Amino acid sequence: MYVGELLKNLDRVSTGVPGLDDLIGGGLIKGRVYLLIGPPGSGKTTFGIQFLIEGAKNDEKGLFVSLLEHPKTITQNMLRYNFGLLNYLKSKRIVFYDLGEGVFRAGRRFTWSEALDNLLSIVEGEGIKRVVIDSFTSLEHSVLDPDYKRIALGRFVRKLHDMGVTCLMTVEMMSSERYTDEYYLADGVIVLHHFMRDYRMIRALQVLKMHGVAHDTNLKKIRFTDEGLRVYPEAPF
Repeated sequence: MYVGELLKNLDRVSTGVPGLDDLIGGGLIKGRVYLLIGPPGSGKTTFGIQFLIEGAKNDEKGLFVSLLEHPKTITQNMLRYNFGLLNYLKSKRIVFYDLGEGVFRAGRRFTWSEALDNLLSIVEGEGIKRVVIDSFTSLEHSVLDPDYKRIALGRFVRKLHDMGVTCLMTVEMMSSERYTDEYYLADGVIVLHHFMRDYRMIRALQVLKMHGVAHDTNLKKIRFTDEGLRVYPEAPF
């Protein structure tokens, strides 16, 4: 592979979260898969929508795959922000795919290959460039063949890379002593935290892993604003 091709494969895409790109050398690497981890209420879905909106602004069509929440509920929740989300949905620069409809309402379970190949067919058919899967943990709980996960997920990651599609998967926060396959297969891991200190809610972000990118791994303060999540350069304390 020529040097020019190698450098092209390191093209960056903005996260859409103010302050975060500065921590990871200018943005995420295009065509790679990233994990966004956090407890309930930490901002994972908001982060995902910001990521898709940033892409839509740059003519990168986005796909939001919902497992737990209905797309209508997500859209209503996002109206609190100045995202202009409805305009992006109407113009189909961002599309929702309600995977939870088939999994939970119909009581159907998929194999890993069925679930991920289905997503790939939508990505390819719709000309998608950014994908958010919310949440990957829920998808994991709905499959028939958990032992086949690493192989199917590996194929999924490679295919997205070949298509130049950047993917963000939200994952429920787990014990630091238990890491699942997606932690190892993903090119980056971003963690959202919230905890109480002196009777006050503290919110923070940490870039735990980021392949091929110089990054700051220290805890950084984050806040919910009218424009969505924002990362600040200082520590949360």
